[in-house]
Amino acid sequence: MERLLLKADVVIPVSSEPIRNGAVVVDGGRIVDIGTSDRIETDYPGLQKIRRPNSIILPGFVNAHTHLELSWTKGKIRDFKDFTGWLERLITLKAGGVNQDLVEDSMRAGIRDVIESGVTTVGEISSLDFDGREMLKGSGMRIIAFLELFDRISPRLSSLEFQSEDLYEERPFPHAPYSCGPELLEAVFTRTRKTSVATGIHLGESPDEVDFLKNLPNEFERKIFPLIKKETFKRPRADTPTLYINRFLRGKDVKLSAVHMVQVGDEDMEVIRSADIGIILCPRSNVLLGVGKPNLSRMLDHERVGLGTDGLSSNSDLDFFREIRFLHDIMVEQGIRQSARLAVYSATLGGARALFIEEKTGSLEIGKSADIICVDYEAQSAPDPYSCVVSSEPEDLQFSMVGGNFIYRKDSCVPSEH
Repeated sequence: MERLLLKADVVIPVSSEPIRNGAVVVDGGRIVDIGTSDRIETDYPGLQKIRRPNSIILPGFVNAHTHLELSWTKGKIRDFKDFTGWLERLITLKAGGVNQDLVEDSMRAGIRDVIESGVTTVGEISSLDFDGREMLKGSGMRIIAFLELFDRISPRLSSLEFQSEDLYEERPFPHAPYSCGPELLEAVFTRTRKTSVATGIHLGESPDEVDFLKNLPNEFERKIFPLIKKETFKRPRADTPTLYINRFLRGKDVKLSAVHMVQVGDEDMEVIRSADIGIILCPRSNVLLGVGKPNLSRMLDHERVGLGTDGLSSNSDLDFFREIRFLHDIMVEQGIRQSARLAVYSATLGGARALFIEEKTGSLEIGKSADIICVDYEAQSAPDPYSCVVSSEPEDLQFSMVGGNFIYRKDSCVPSEH
């Protein structure tokens, strides 16, 4: 790990106001100081410097929900009319057999794509018997690997172990309320409550999920269950997915990252705040699958709101800059002020908080890991640095580092003594 002084026209810590002509000192993989260039250079003479003209330094992006393991499905799921139609085609595609070389090659390409769009932390959803752990560990990114659980694994649950080492951490991920019965949810949340391991779930994604939990006619029981030879199961009735899952949480003892959360009302937000649930939005995926857009105005006072691209089975690409812009445009559409700043927050510190790793990453603060990116800054076209970040493209990325180690760097971004 290099000891470096990083300089930029603007440093955006996210947790505090932007610093014009700012600098960050990195040592031992951590941020040891941050401030104005004049002060930092006086206090730290002789350090190797990286100074990219017309640039912004900010925390690395947190793509809090991906399915890199499903990158091989890109362009293979078409002509569906709704969410369960898409799910039916995905199940059928997977049942047809998967070439392992294709999975590995496409996943390797997916990792490259997210890195090249400024991502330094990924919340990856993978199957329980996942073969790609070493590929994720070797990516250089910070990885939260959610291992997907279904009812059929209930007998194995007590014997499952979840790895945690350096930049790689595994967590349980019961797939969704319609695919995991109450017994499995109770068992998973009881275990995480005892061990303090965080968990996640797909929640509040589609209108059919709402009907399923209201015990109304729904396409899961009519179409999906017969397809996978699954018997329906009894579950307590609830008006919304959030109210349903709250039955198993019992306060703030479970650290839960809830993904999608399109079907969310005012009463749900009261539960989310009181239980301190993390929300991870995947707006492009939601629109593609026809389930709607999140009501962002309801979520403005909740700190644990992050952003994810979802996977290539339900998105056109893994370009995180595009995902940030899409979220920003929804904010503008919904009349939310400071939309650029809020979009950048969701892509960084909000995502870290949604994954419950904000003590490690998500903002530029002394003591935190040096998970840092640098992008071009066109001050004349976008004087507001947050707006500049929102309008950036992958080609504007200059470098990315995780724990002080570069995972992406253009040739021009080399240390110098001057």
